[in-house]
Amino acid sequence: MESTSASPLLYLWEQRTLLIGRLTDPLDISTGAATLMFGLHKPIRFITSEMTQPIECRTLLLPAGMPVIIDTQGELFANCTLDPLGKDYRLLSSLMNANEGTAFYDAESEDIYINCFLELSSAPFDSQEILHSLSLILRTNEIIGVEHNYWLDKRIKSVIEHIQSTISENLSLSDLANVANLSQSRLMELFKKQTGIPIRRYRLWCRLYKTTENVGAGMTLTDAAAEAGFTDSSHFNKSFRSMLGMNPSQIFGQTKQLHVILPEQERSASPKFELNETLID
Repeated sequence: MESTSASPLLYLWEQRTLLIGRLTDPLDISTGAATLMFGLHKPIRFITSEMTQPIECRTLLLPAGMPVIIDTQGELFANCTLDPLGKDYRLLSSLMNANEGTAFYDAESEDIYINCFLELSSAPFDSQEILHSLSLILRTNEIIGVEHNYWLDKRIKSVIEHIQSTISENLSLSDLANVANLSQSRLMELFKKQTGIPIRRYRLWCRLYKTTENVGAGMTLTDAAAEAGFTDSSHFNKSFRSMLGMNPSQIFGQTKQLHVILPEQERSASPKFELNETLID
């Protein structure tokens, strides 16, 4: 089934995001969150720093913080960023048939997954229905025998929630340590253990998410980035390239307009974003 969507689609939810679209160039990234990718028309090629040769696959699961080069071969792909606490990644890894270190690939019944994401790529832009469909596809609530091994530190969960709710503020490490009632060194240790990435990198990821959410709400990209806590265009562009392996123009400046769909937002309210600002290089 071919996608009938004329534009790349970006769905934003509190715990997950979903991007369905095309990229012309390979991505050289260190993932800001655990990520599940699908090559919807062609295989994805990936290589990590620990590999000598790239591997082709149709499904790829990556942990947060992994340096990797990904080539979608210019074809339609689906990219789902997973929950920051690592539960999705832990459960989904049990559905993969192969791995290179902590990079997992070749999901069981992947043709079913791919057909489902192709359906989503041409579905109406109803955020809640898409989220429900995504939850059914991921099936994380149905995976038995793995969840009991998942460890959640509620102190780290509270820090993550505090970062998300104060993202435009430049809180110190001491402030965050006080939220969890931990020393700064212990907080850094436990945060990295839970999420796979340092606090500073997670905060940058949240600011990028907030910037995109602001754009979806109708703000200009310049105002959206400032509202999310980026100090200037250089700071935003550098963070965007570092986290996502591309310039902002490769997402926001595609020839076909990007649809950003927020929770509870229907198609008629979904703004299209066109590149017309000097903020992006």
